[in-house]
Amino acid sequence: MPQDIATEKVFLNYTQEELDWQYDHSQRFPDTGIFQKERGDASQAARAIVKGLIDVPYGNHEDEVVDIFQAEGKEGGPVVVFFHGGAWTRGSKNGYSFPAAEFVPRGVSWVATEFTKVPQGSLSNQVRQNRDAVAWVYNNAEKYGWNRDQIYIAGHSSGGHMCGMVLVTDWQKAYDLPQNLIKGATAISGMYDLEAVYLSYRNNYLNLSEAEWRENSSILHIPAECDVPLLIGCAEHDTAEFHRQPEEFLKAWQAAGHSGEFIELMDRHHFTGSMCFGEADHPLFQKMCDMIGV
Repeated sequence: MPQDIATEKVFLNYTQEELDWQYDHSQRFPDTGIFQKERGDASQAARAIVKGLIDVPYGNHEDEVVDIFQAEGKEGGPVVVFFHGGAWTRGSKNGYSFPAAEFVPRGVSWVATEFTKVPQGSLSNQVRQNRDAVAWVYNNAEKYGWNRDQIYIAGHSSGGHMCGMVLVTDWQKAYDLPQNLIKGATAISGMYDLEAVYLSYRNNYLNLSEAEWRENSSILHIPAECDVPLLIGCAEHDTAEFHRQPEEFLKAWQAAGHSGEFIELMDRHHFTGSMCFGEADHPLFQKMCDMIGV
């Protein structure tokens, strides 16, 4: 590679190689299967003790399904809608049942969404599907026993990106639903400005145009009026870019007059951070419970 190309800065102070490294977890974790197994085993254990409704359709496509873990005997209680990660191309809601084991006994229903992965579907379609899922949760509150006025959202990694996009949804315009449909959001290790992603190797499979990365960058669509509290952050051992992304979004969120708090998951890396959603003694879980009021 010619020296001038190798040292050319393509985003902030990163060369192409450096930017790609920031977003390529496989270079630090060549075997993510061990973390998938950890989540899978924990989720299987949770499904054995918490009653769940699996693969409930929220749309017409076969991928448009959710897993529902209802807070029994707590009709009218809050509900958390969770978006899983996986670089928009992999992962499954099946590995994220485990938080239900802690939330459901506290009277909080847990709903994990599924959606069409890239390249079978586009990133914009994935955003649309998760927005549809939250609208479905609102419209089906009476059927499943939660309070439509207590809907919270959460996500990790590319699911954190989904959480950001759902957070900035114009519910009135897009769904004819109340603009304040979301009552709180928790986004961990996500991406909120996709310019860096667009310029990185990830766009080899995302195939985003400039218009599409802008459309799917939640930092560019922060509403002028919003009273939704935001808990946003990353793992201590995430890369610098995965620290910058939530820090910059939080700054923009607060600059718009909205409330938010940064959290760093100490002693965790990108893949172990997601387990904090189901650890009752972890600050992330406790802060979510404080936000929800349980």
